[in-house]
Amino acid sequence: MAILYTFGASHYCEKARWALDLSGLDYEEVRWAPGPHLIAARGLAPGTSVPILRLAGSTIQGSDRIIDRLEAEGRSLWCTEVEPDETEEIVRLERRADEGIGVAVRRLAYAMTLPAKGGHSARRLFTDAVWWQRPLARMMWPITRRAIMKGLGATAADLPDARAALEQELDHFDALLADGRRFLVGGRFTRADIALASLLSPIADPPQHPVYPGLPDSTATETLKAAYGERPCVRWAGQIYRDFRTPSPSP
Repeated sequence: MAILYTFGASHYCEKARWALDLSGLDYEEVRWAPGPHLIAARGLAPGTSVPILRLAGSTIQGSDRIIDRLEAEGRSLWCTEVEPDETEEIVRLERRADEGIGVAVRRLAYAMTLPAKGGHSARRLFTDAVWWQRPLARMMWPITRRAIMKGLGATAADLPDARAALEQELDHFDALLADGRRFLVGGRFTRADIALASLLSPIADPPQHPVYPGLPDSTATETLKAAYGERPCVRWAGQIYRDFRTPSPSP
């Protein structure tokens, strides 16, 4: 059986999880906690980021590469038979979602929560992690928290820049969807739709998400929803979840 290693709350991991659920591949999800995951990840892959998929003796790291592998094996239930110019647009939009929306959402959410020293963020990040990592993650949290803030530029002083970066990305996708299209490219459900919808899920907070409903309430999620929940691209993401997301079983 394939194994998907994730952070439960990660929107990048949700992108890979969604694709795997659509693929029909039999897999087990193992959720890690930030901090202790470093040792576990280094034992499997070149880097320490998640998601990581172990499949048929090979290791695939990164949501985009996981989707590449599923497509190469003919396991995709999203549309892959597209024109060459549409392929280029799908690649461009997925990259924009990964490097723009995904990064901006994560940075702003952390900048809103991590500067406070309370355990609220930690509880949300650790709740569904494997049991043996949770106590170690709590011990490491002061160090992990500072490392995340420094690495992502997610301090209280970074809040204005983080908001501006997210709003720029939301403006871009709002403009793209202004013509009323249901899908991003070619009138068909593609990996670009999976990417954008999943990476907007921390704002859209869709009930179809397989992880979020079971996590402790998040002040960041509520604040993001209040500020951006009515943006056209966020409402679009909620609709894509309603139409295409069947939650995976709990690990």
